[in-house]
Amino acid sequence: MFKHQYSSNPIIFSPDGQLSQLNYAKISSERGNLILSIKSKNHLILMGSLKSEKLYSSRENRVLIFDNNLSIITTGISKDGKFLKEVLKKKKYENEISSNRFCQIPNIANFCSLVIGRNTYYSNLRPFGIKLTMIGYDSTGPLIFDFNSDGSYQRSKYSVKGKDSNKILCYLDQFVNKFDDFSLDELILKTILIFSESTKNSKKFFVKEDSIFLSVLGKNSEMFILKEKVIKFYLKIHQNMEKKLE
Repeated sequence: MFKHQYSSNPIIFSPDGQLSQLNYAKISSERGNLILSIKSKNHLILMGSLKSEKLYSSRENRVLIFDNNLSIITTGISKDGKFLKEVLKKKKYENEISSNRFCQIPNIANFCSLVIGRNTYYSNLRPFGIKLTMIGYDSTGPLIFDFNSDGSYQRSKYSVKGKDSNKILCYLDQFVNKFDDFSLDELILKTILIFSESTKNSKKFFVKEDSIFLSVLGKNSEMFILKEKVIKFYLKIHQNMEKKLE
């Protein structure tokens, strides 16, 4: 079955009875470029091996930024991710207009769950062929929500998508209970450490200022993308720290 048919056909079942759209989303999340999200008490870091100023995208995964304090990371059928982005963007705008205040991210996450679940269980339309992570910041602090293909979701301290994500999980588990107490600089350096350690055996990818992106979202600041010279500065600190440990 060709990729475009996943997007155009209502529902496709594999010979063993599984939904092909959901299988495609699962496979895509495991083979796309690596994207890592980590949060502390006051900040959230987004790091990956892709680069662009407004849209980080590979064939398998995409980071869709549609507000200064909210983004979604999607893997699978790109058309589904773009559709959900527009639906969530409209809902967020409507909530903020009606309440005259910034929308709380959990409200958007709950709405997103209903939309995905509707297509999975109650609609004649096909289920969304994506896996999704929502990251944002509101009055409660930084938030990361991981969504399953059926619309269920859970709040998390970190999220990983892409190739070799299992390797990075081993490093994350070592520091997960310490993230909340990290300052912004400590969180950036720890993210670089975890990312570097999980990709150091790769023959095709090297962590350099022009091969990664780093975005920061935090208290009293909108989401911003670190420039190459700033990334280079943090990479140099990381390298110096590694030399001292040798």
